Amino acid sequence: MDQLKGLSRSSQLLLGAGLLLFIFLFFDWQQVCVSGNGFSACGGRSGWHGWGVLVGLLVIALILWEAVQVLGVKIQLPFKASLLSAGLAAATLLFTVIKFLVDNEARHWPSWVGLILAIVIGFGGFLRWSGDSPKEMRMARTPPAA
Repeated sequence: MDQLKGLSRSSQLLLGAGLLLFIFLFFDWQQVCVSGNGFSACGGRSGWHGWGVLVGLLVIALILWEAVQVLGVKIQLPFKASLLSAGLAAATLLFTVIKFLVDNEARHWPSWVGLILAIVIGFGGFLRWSGDSPKEMRMARTPPAA
């Protein structure tokens, strides 16, 4: 649990909200229920339907990339690593909003939770882009050598 406290705020937001969004993609984002004559039935579509496939893939990529950053694995990129985190977070937010707006019929409560989690991911990406990196946080919490 102490390792979670040592993570940067952006890593906490990106990993936490990313994992939750991944889980909530398995819930019904659209649901219709019918009842009559003592009979009722419900049917729905999960968050993985339509644009949700892209959202799911982006969330998986974001979680894996953040895990690599937190573990301190060195990967050579032609740009800053924080730019990739911010880009994945922005793309996740964008396509979740698109999914939310396109699937507007029979919207169910998990779609609202997914939208809120995507906004949190977008905010975490903004924090990462503005300079809140896991490497800086690790160096800040490491005690000086005696």
